[in-house]
Amino acid sequence: MAAYLFAHFIGEEKDGEQIYFSVSRDGLHWKDLHNGNPILISQTGTCGVRDPFLVRHPQTGTVYLIATDLRIEAGKGWKEAQENGSRSIIVWKTDDLVHWTKERSFEVGIPKAGCVWAPEAVFDREKGAFLVFFASKVDGKHRIYATYTADFEQFSDTFLYMEKEKDVIDTTILEDNGQYYRISKDETDKRLVMERSDSLTGEFVRISSPVLDDLVGVEGPEGYRMPDGKTWCLIADQFQTGKGYLPMLTDDLSSGSFRILSPDEYDMGKTKKRHGGILPITDEEYERLLTWYDRTNPVLDGLYADPDLYYEDGTFYLYPTTDGFPHWSGDEFYVFTSKDGIVFEKGARILDVSSDQVLWAVGSAWAPCIAKKDGKYYFYFCAKNQEGTSCIGAAAASSPTGPFIAMDEPMITMEMMGRNGIRMSQTIDPSVYQEGDAYYLLFGNGEAAVARLSDDMVHIEEDTLRNIRGLKDFREAVTVLKRNGMYHFTWSCDDTGSEDYHVNYGVSDSLYGSVTFINTILKKDVARNILGTGHHSIMKMPESDQYRIAYHRFGTPLEQYQEGKGWHREVCIAPLMFDEDGFMLPVVVL
Repeated sequence: MAAYLFAHFIGEEKDGEQIYFSVSRDGLHWKDLHNGNPILISQTGTCGVRDPFLVRHPQTGTVYLIATDLRIEAGKGWKEAQENGSRSIIVWKTDDLVHWTKERSFEVGIPKAGCVWAPEAVFDREKGAFLVFFASKVDGKHRIYATYTADFEQFSDTFLYMEKEKDVIDTTILEDNGQYYRISKDETDKRLVMERSDSLTGEFVRISSPVLDDLVGVEGPEGYRMPDGKTWCLIADQFQTGKGYLPMLTDDLSSGSFRILSPDEYDMGKTKKRHGGILPITDEEYERLLTWYDRTNPVLDGLYADPDLYYEDGTFYLYPTTDGFPHWSGDEFYVFTSKDGIVFEKGARILDVSSDQVLWAVGSAWAPCIAKKDGKYYFYFCAKNQEGTSCIGAAAASSPTGPFIAMDEPMITMEMMGRNGIRMSQTIDPSVYQEGDAYYLLFGNGEAAVARLSDDMVHIEEDTLRNIRGLKDFREAVTVLKRNGMYHFTWSCDDTGSEDYHVNYGVSDSLYGSVTFINTILKKDVARNILGTGHHSIMKMPESDQYRIAYHRFGTPLEQYQEGKGWHREVCIAPLMFDEDGFMLPVVVL
């Protein structure tokens, strides 16, 4: 393990009682992910989560995140939370630290319990299961209760695990050299108490620790081994003074001797972290977390939609619809460039479809895409002709930034569909697929079609024109890529003006279908105010198996656009991954 993931909450404010992530290489200097915004949001139980804890299954590698089902920000107060609070824990799980299951609630508290707080877990090798322990107030007193689980879905009967003379909460357990070290918060004087046993369920003996005895007003103890493999770091939340976490180091847990670090020896990150859990992670997991969460969406300043993402020679190019005009009435296309795929700069205007640059068009510039063949670049776009019908046009250039010269006539029209017996509502939303020396154009609204592009790349071979079969709930914007011999289709459903606009996914052994629907890979996240996610493009990084998806969503903040959200949209980019069976994983929207 080369790094660490810290899951925590931040306080009793709006969205403060949700799950936040930070990462560290050395366990002492932390970087907040997702710009300090929540990563996981609970919409179950109290709709708030505190005291998250991360644990990895030693045999399967699956990581579980468990948390207290509690939201003090709701205003009911601490007395109500202790005596009539939730008896459930909230559970997420993941195999890669970025794709998490939806949160689930499991009642583990005994019937007389007034609450279930600060759940943690440790793997009991003798039983081959996790010991899950937590604090509950029963008959006026906080005790630590426990249950066993192998999968965080089925739990054994809950039993009393630890009781002290006075209240005790916030227990954590560390294992070192065959010994278990239990550190808990004594509610009597708000100090930490440390104990040791050679068995998880055996008798624990207190360890004298002058440093811990002198620490007052702390809770949420967590411990982890440092990168040298010898030193342990114990952190405690200084809740009483509001100073955040305090790290302490020791080379020998059994000694009870800790050295409190000075402020210049650590950096807990920008957000003030409240009671959380720390998981050692691999270098690959660390880089994956940065790739997924260390980015800011939207990636373009202003309103844009229907993005087509392209990469060449160290530069990312983004070609969107210019948005913000009533009923999608914009006329211009621009290109944006970036070196890191995160921060894009606005470049040249490619075309104005209401000008004499495009002789056949009168306006409504929509949904572009780009392709390269033999050193030349081809730009495909939608616009309306003199009759007000949407058509697909083509333009060519010697550079991905132009200048582009448009063809005098539209490339694809509804009249062409009619004479070829192609079912379709509008000829819009082109995307390009290349296989070997052959290039294909996919397009359509209401029904999708595909045709081979001619050698000059500005016409299609009409005898290859076919509808694509099997696109469940297809509305528009179909794309395809081929991976490991399988065709992977994605397409937009519903309407771009609907908050439920989403992207479906299916596979086929043929470019023409029939496509077998798999699942929805991109959809709204109401808790984050992310709505109307769709019309996308997927880009493969050269010489790798890494993919990125660009898509649009309703412009944010949502309240800024009271009307016409469907033409007030913004562009986002996220990594796209495949599971071990070769299927696309749902996109994590942030």
